[in-house]
Amino acid sequence: MQRALIGALFLAVLLGLFGVFIVPRKLSFMADGIAHASLFGIAIGLLVGGMPLLWAIGLAIILGCILAKISDNEQIPMDAVIGICLVGGMSSALITMSFTPGYKPELFSYLFGSVLSIEWSEIYILGTLSILILILFKLQWRTLVITTIHNDLSKVLGLKTTTAKYFLFVGTSIVLICGVKLLGVILISALLVIPYSSASLVGKSLKSTVILTQIIAITGTITGILISYSFDVPTGPAIGLLLVIIYLLTAVYSKIRERPIWKSHHMPLD
Repeated sequence: MQRALIGALFLAVLLGLFGVFIVPRKLSFMADGIAHASLFGIAIGLLVGGMPLLWAIGLAIILGCILAKISDNEQIPMDAVIGICLVGGMSSALITMSFTPGYKPELFSYLFGSVLSIEWSEIYILGTLSILILILFKLQWRTLVITTIHNDLSKVLGLKTTTAKYFLFVGTSIVLICGVKLLGVILISALLVIPYSSASLVGKSLKSTVILTQIIAITGTITGILISYSFDVPTGPAIGLLLVIIYLLTAVYSKIRERPIWKSHHMPLD
């Protein structure tokens, strides 16, 4: 339970931050594509031995670089590429697992989430990645904000947009893979998409929206784990359903509030 709560805290913070910049770019489908494709790396790890998470992270870095490379190519639809990654990754994983004899319980834990099976070694990897990613977020924050609001403006200002873009795609891919053990491939996109989507409905500025996103992500994840533990229900679905309920409540409340901040023509950057 200690490992579950620590891992959930790391993932909620990181996926909440990445969601602030992924969802407004209309790349929510990226979470499903990367998560499903990661099963191939996990399957390789289970077949040859070692830590499946490290194999999956390696695959995530490759996929993140590919998506970042083609993101500005108007001739290649991003959603189509993500869909291809999804199908290719799942198909490769299932074929690879067919060469592994016996029952594959660990693969099922990655499919549907098994928070209590998280090991300390995975927590150490996640903690190290969290520190590194938060430092990079600090360095790339201004560029990420401006490119999300107006990409052409960032080029006029001479910002290093390529570096920020690769950080966003690769970082999101890595954190999604790390979160598969918590929520599973099927539900991991919930933690990336729903907290920001909920916060953007009621946030008055970027700063308030980021804070609300973190509060919703952390509260929803921790509370979902406690509900799962108390009532003996699956952890991933408990967190996912709770986040959906939070979104519905904020959607109702937003009827008397202004539009999401990314749709506003005048928005404070702090």
